[in-house]
Amino acid sequence: MELEFKRDFQEVQKKWDAFWNDGKLARPLMNIIIPKQGVQPVEQPSSVLSTFDDYDKVIDQILGWAQSHEFIGEAIPSYRVQFASDHFSALLGAELVFHKNSPNTGWITPFVEDWDDVEIKLNRDGIWWEKTIQRIRAFRKRLDGKVLVTGPNLQGGLDCLSAIRDPQKLAMDLVMCPDKIKKALKQVTAAHKETLELLQKELDIENYGDMTRHQMYSSGSMQVPQCDFSCMISNEMFREFGVEPIREEVKLVKNSTYHLDGPDAVHHLEAICEIDGIDSIQWQPGAGEAMEKDWTNLYKKIDSFGKRQVLGGGGVLEIDHEYIKKLCGLCDKTKLFFVTTASSKKQAEDFLESLEKIA
Repeated sequence: MELEFKRDFQEVQKKWDAFWNDGKLARPLMNIIIPKQGVQPVEQPSSVLSTFDDYDKVIDQILGWAQSHEFIGEAIPSYRVQFASDHFSALLGAELVFHKNSPNTGWITPFVEDWDDVEIKLNRDGIWWEKTIQRIRAFRKRLDGKVLVTGPNLQGGLDCLSAIRDPQKLAMDLVMCPDKIKKALKQVTAAHKETLELLQKELDIENYGDMTRHQMYSSGSMQVPQCDFSCMISNEMFREFGVEPIREEVKLVKNSTYHLDGPDAVHHLEAICEIDGIDSIQWQPGAGEAMEKDWTNLYKKIDSFGKRQVLGGGGVLEIDHEYIKKLCGLCDKTKLFFVTTASSKKQAEDFLESLEKIA
């Protein structure tokens, strides 16, 4: 398959295949997207804009963004149809609310009051499933062969239960009615499987491949499993309630990247890395002082577990070129993927060449 705005897409696909399969690579994979010289850049639209009815306007903006930018290294022009970080919970029946003061995301309204009164399943008659499929088809109609269209990340497991119940109430439920929580987790896992298989067909992932929200590409299906709720529970509870849903989720995809969010989640790293199918880790320090801390030792620890890593991008971390070179010398550089920037196409290309010289 070819992409109009990524002429070397087939070569980049081969590099990504090598990345996931421990193939021969001369440097880490890199995502560098910069405005084209002499062209007025168009801003990439937020994925949540696909929620609203005037999506033809959003598609026009996506095309303008792709036309006005350079996609250097292993960067691939893509757009995610996703209405909220908890998009999956909306597909199960939760309501989404959009606030004027936070237009770039939707917020879930919890709906579970009593686990005995709820059967968790994909609501294929619901408005959010209808909108999801409608948007995917509309976006693909105009963007196929130009920009890769991807579907929403499906946050299952405890994070899903936290969204549809309430974090504090779920924390109590783990103690007061653990069997009910385990039953609910199995229902979430079944709904996740059904949803993912339907979206794989809608997006024709078999032919186009897939991308995560961190810009990692796979020739097969990808997901970003996570358990932000793990920050609230012990290692024992995480192993009892959190691990199995993640293990089942990653069985369904070709590649996966675990979203490790916040210092309070780090103590679960070993349990996470023990899960077959967790190919890589994306570390997000959180906010405040954690963003300023040097996490080099954590990157080295993740590397010691043999996991690949994605660093930078999405407002998570600003990774400068010198720090990238430092990490390439401390970790297996062929298992690293960076999202960074450059002042020009020449600077970007010179930087990529310099990474090949790091032993």
